[in-house]
Amino acid sequence: MPRRLPSTLLAAVPLLVACRDLPPNLDSRGTTIVCLGDSITAGVGADGAPTYPDLLAQRLDVDVVNAGYPGATAADLLARLPEALAHDPWLVIVEAGGNDMLRRVPVGETEAAVRGLVQGVLAAGAVPMLVEIRAPFGGLGDLFVRLGDEYDVPVVEDVLPEILLDRRLKSDEIHPNAAGYERLAAAVADEVEPLLEARR
Repeated sequence: MPRRLPSTLLAAVPLLVACRDLPPNLDSRGTTIVCLGDSITAGVGADGAPTYPDLLAQRLDVDVVNAGYPGATAADLLARLPEALAHDPWLVIVEAGGNDMLRRVPVGETEAAVRGLVQGVLAAGAVPMLVEIRAPFGGLGDLFVRLGDEYDVPVVEDVLPEILLDRRLKSDEIHPNAAGYERLAAAVADEVEPLLEARR
C-alpha cells in the first residue's frame, strides 16, 4: 500500500508549483513601485485626469512613483534608470519603445536598450515588468514577449496596442485619453496584484 503524503506537504505543493512562475527578485526589500516610461507613463493626453501610475496607486493602495519622460526613447530611459532606482523600488514597470518607432530607431538598438533596462533592474535586485508596445506604430514585433520569456519577467500584453487602435480611448494619434489610461492601469494592476499577494 503506497504511503500517503503528510497533509502539510500536500498543502505546500500548490505553493511550490506557483513559485515556478514567480519572477526573480520578488523577495526584494524595495518599498515602492516605479513606472518608468515616456509620455504615456507621464500621462500626456489625460487632460487633467489621473495618469496610469496614479490610478495604479489608487487601485493597489501602494506607493507608485511616476518616472515618465515625454519624448524619451528606450535608450533615454536606460540612461535615466539610476534615477528610477534611487526611489528604492521592488518593482519597475517599463513602458518604452513608442518613440523609437516614431523616430525609426533601428530595432536592434531598441532591443539592446530594453534588454539593458531589464538587466539593470534585475541587477539592482528589483523586479522588471514590461508593457508591450507594437501596432499601430509597427515594428518591434514580439520583442517584449520574447524578453519576458528570456528573463522570466512579467509582460503586460496587448492592452496598449488595443487602446491605440480604439479611437474612443485616444486623445490623439499616439496617446490614450482618460478612459484609455484607466484601461491601461487596470491591465497593469491585474499583473501586479498577484506579485503583491506573493510578496505578502
